[in-house]
Amino acid sequence: MVAGICLCLPAHTASAYATEDRIELNSELAVLVRDGRDLFLEVRPGEPTTYEALAERFAGNRNLAPEISAGNDHEPPDRAKRLLLAFNLLTDEYRSLVLLNLFPGDRLTQEGWFHTARNGAVPTAGEGMWQLAVWFMGDGNRFGELMEINGLTTPELRPGQTIRIPPAVLHRSLKQEAVSDDRSLVYGVDRQGPYAGYRLKAGEAMYSSVVVRFTGRTRAENVVQLAGELAARSGISDMGDIPVGYMIKIPYAELTAEYLPATHPRRKEAEADRVARAEALAEAPVPVTEGGLEGVLIIIDPGHGGRDTGTIKHGLTEHEYVYDVACRLRRLLQDRTAARVEMTLKDRKTGYKPSRGDRIKPTRQGEILTHPPFLARAEGEARIGVNLRWYLANSIYRNALNSGTDKNKIVFISLHADSRHPSLRGAMIYVPGARYRTRTYGVNGPGYDTYREVREKPTTRFGKNQRVHSEAVSRELADEILKGFRRQGLEVPITNPVRDSIIRSKGRRWLPAVLRGNEVPTKILMEMVNLSNRQDAAILEKARNREKLATALADGILTHFGEKPLE
Repeated sequence: MVAGICLCLPAHTASAYATEDRIELNSELAVLVRDGRDLFLEVRPGEPTTYEALAERFAGNRNLAPEISAGNDHEPPDRAKRLLLAFNLLTDEYRSLVLLNLFPGDRLTQEGWFHTARNGAVPTAGEGMWQLAVWFMGDGNRFGELMEINGLTTPELRPGQTIRIPPAVLHRSLKQEAVSDDRSLVYGVDRQGPYAGYRLKAGEAMYSSVVVRFTGRTRAENVVQLAGELAARSGISDMGDIPVGYMIKIPYAELTAEYLPATHPRRKEAEADRVARAEALAEAPVPVTEGGLEGVLIIIDPGHGGRDTGTIKHGLTEHEYVYDVACRLRRLLQDRTAARVEMTLKDRKTGYKPSRGDRIKPTRQGEILTHPPFLARAEGEARIGVNLRWYLANSIYRNALNSGTDKNKIVFISLHADSRHPSLRGAMIYVPGARYRTRTYGVNGPGYDTYREVREKPTTRFGKNQRVHSEAVSRELADEILKGFRRQGLEVPITNPVRDSIIRSKGRRWLPAVLRGNEVPTKILMEMVNLSNRQDAAILEKARNREKLATALADGILTHFGEKPLE
């Protein structure tokens, strides 16, 4: 918030100034501009402190406490009053925070910092080349050098005049010598080690704009936990009161690979994986079909069922509403394409009939179509059902191969509605990350051997080429389905809507069981909406939107095989 020109004096000043203007950064900090040229950081501590503590935090040197004390008239610091810290005493972090908020129209490019004269968030009528040299070069005596760079013959500046400060002379606080590919992050090192820094923009929140975007966390508890850790790392006491332009520091260990420096080992591994997927896809591309998915088998896996209800949010039960989308997708494919459709689950009461209205009454009668069928009769049986799904999918897959179906014309889609941080919206798709499927997969325990599908092939294992190709073709399907969602006007996140694993706390990654042990090469787990978000929940609640979801899925499958969408 910007305060207007004030001709009165603050309580702690002893002499008059022509003007004093403030830019409120948050409840603790503000930028003060005196006489349109002299810059200060104002601090309202809010709790008892010392000048030594203030000097260490804002100036990076406790020995500067006497100089800071001399610029203020109360000893010890009065937590009810604003304390002044001169611009030249500030750490690089707070120098840049002052300038970014004072001159939001300035821009940094590879050619340097471009400053528009007398165009600050508050009046800076007193600025000239000396002030620019102080602010952007760290030494007012270098103003002649800056004049020469810009071909000027006078140190006076006219409003709107553009001044370039090249990288070679720009103060280190504003330099971005090492940045991420999209230039959103700047890399640095402090006492706690290397980090990627992100400057928060107006209207952005720590949760979605930093944690989710750069670390891949989505579950509410993990997002909140990591946000707290990043706040502590960055010296933030109140995540709801962060100044615009403040540097959020993200340790390398928490970053997803694409946001790491190009030389980082994990980034190099990710790039090698991408190349390997491209080569695998070139060697065995997705087949092109004709006649509306002729020869294609689609296995639809509606998540949860029986007593395993899945997420319950905003009055909606995940399984019942997801199952309705699955039934609509089944109907569309059977009525309008030549594809063969298999379901992993059927509701004993409603069968495969889509709902007639918006609201759906839970039946808890969805049983997995193994031999014999499995119905989760208690919440604790969810894990059994999850494993039986991939055993069933593998059995369907093997039978299809035996009947002559091309393995690359078989698709497995597991449908869900997620429970992510409530600030997040839209579809998210998980694909089988090759590096997370290196073990032998199989389950044993009471009752598993009673199912024919388990007895047929109790364990499975995948070679490296299989895993790489499976991830490649699954990503192709995921991309096409997201295009289908966009065509239907459904929400798709900008940041990483396709993921090769689920990330939990401390960066632990894992694959859902239906992808991990699944032998079908082309497979995805689709989180169609985030039920924790009210807007997303409202989408799934309406029957017409569930029809859109089914249409988007069908369109994605069609275009995956080189055919036109239904519309």
